[in-house]
Amino acid sequence: MISIGKVTSKLPNRVHPQAFGTHLQQEYNLPSVFYMDVYPLEKMPMIMVVDPEMCSDLSAAISADPMMYKSPRFHDFVSPLAGPKNMLVSEGAEWKRQRAAFNPGFSVQHVMEQVPNFLNIFEEYIQALDGHAVRNEVFRLEEDVTKLAVDVIGKMVLDHDFNSFKGENKFVSALRNILSWMEDSQSLNPFHRKHPIRPWAFKYYKRQMDNYIGAIIDERFAARETTGSSTKRKRTGVDLALQAYLKESGQDIESESAKLDPAFKKDIIDNMLILVFAGHDTTASTICYIYHELSKHPEALAKVRREMDEVFGTGTGALEQIRDDPYIINKCTYANAIVKETLRLWPPGSTVRTGRPDYFIKDPDTGEMLPTEGCQIWPILHVMHRSPRIWGPDANAFNPERFLPPQSETIPPNAYRPFEKGPRNCIGQELALVELRLVLALTIREYDIRAAFDELDKLDGDGSIWATYGASKTGPQECYGDRMYQVLMAAAKPSEGMPARIRRRDWKGGS
Repeated sequence: MISIGKVTSKLPNRVHPQAFGTHLQQEYNLPSVFYMDVYPLEKMPMIMVVDPEMCSDLSAAISADPMMYKSPRFHDFVSPLAGPKNMLVSEGAEWKRQRAAFNPGFSVQHVMEQVPNFLNIFEEYIQALDGHAVRNEVFRLEEDVTKLAVDVIGKMVLDHDFNSFKGENKFVSALRNILSWMEDSQSLNPFHRKHPIRPWAFKYYKRQMDNYIGAIIDERFAARETTGSSTKRKRTGVDLALQAYLKESGQDIESESAKLDPAFKKDIIDNMLILVFAGHDTTASTICYIYHELSKHPEALAKVRREMDEVFGTGTGALEQIRDDPYIINKCTYANAIVKETLRLWPPGSTVRTGRPDYFIKDPDTGEMLPTEGCQIWPILHVMHRSPRIWGPDANAFNPERFLPPQSETIPPNAYRPFEKGPRNCIGQELALVELRLVLALTIREYDIRAAFDELDKLDGDGSIWATYGASKTGPQECYGDRMYQVLMAAAKPSEGMPARIRRRDWKGGS
């Protein structure tokens, strides 16, 4: 803990724990796998795995062995949001059944087919940005991009309109309130770590979310198609779950007498909740990081704007062209490189697994077999994504050209894994990548957006979850020399919700 304390004393109080591993390895020049004793923050030591091939081997082991359970601490963050048996935390045959049911709803083809249905949500997002620009105000960008991403995933998996931009939504409010009650895992304050009201707050807001999603499920079940034509069945997440349930229970999907078991309905609710949470969170946070990185790198910003002009036409908006042909965004190769480089520097997180007596990790440098029993295994992507050994001396620099030929051809096969790899990779990654490119296509020529941490005091008491949860205003305030850093709020989010300012450009005139 003394060595860790030396590193953490230089970092912001609420910085995401994954940053600790990166700074620790670089401070002490640690090898590709190392043990870290973090007691009393955690009871079990951590094994930090930061070698690409070792991460690949671990993914293979997880796929082959359903007894490689996720860490109990992982459950601590996920269960309040989506129960203890959702697709993110389930294992073995149960996970395979859940994943198989939902895979068709997140195929590339299906995602692209849904793009025209999302564009009205993007228009509402653009209207919100316009409002901030007209009022010339400081605002928390994370709040607006969360509305965008929640509404998109709601349409994708529930065929439901949350209408977050049109007023307060009970479900979205409950979700945000649960996040505000999440434990600060770095705190040593026992009252905070074991806050007596937290379990009751979790139950209260979880019940609100359950009731909201449950009503949608009842409506979809009652209105399910009985035309006898399976080709007409929808591939939204909720419909796929209902179809899988009826098939498993031996009921005829076309029968009006089919019944929905309450226990299985609860499973569907929890899986819908994790899809909505995980399906919006990475996208929303990454949008903030993209705007931030481009505001700091005007050469990359100018280059992606030129690309948009080349693809969509100088002074010509992209929205209607995308509506007519969603696949046109695949021509935005530099925008795609920006997305990939942003996810490299700002990964959403990674799994943590519990070691076993019969599972050993082979040190790639010495060949030694390292025991995992009594430890948590953390393939920490943040360390790997910023490793000079893999990415060169400018590993901490924003350089989208890394993901364009010829540089992209030198990236080790398993070194880049923001959505993880293997069977348990992120089911929603294709949707996230499409959304991120859509944001660039629809807003990057139209607006200048920059972080405004120097005006953070103007947002005090703004009623957002950040007003109570936000980072400490004492001690170090930068990570990697940047006031923007990631904090842990069930996932990696931008500090203080990224206070921002926005200016509308006269982009059709070329300014």
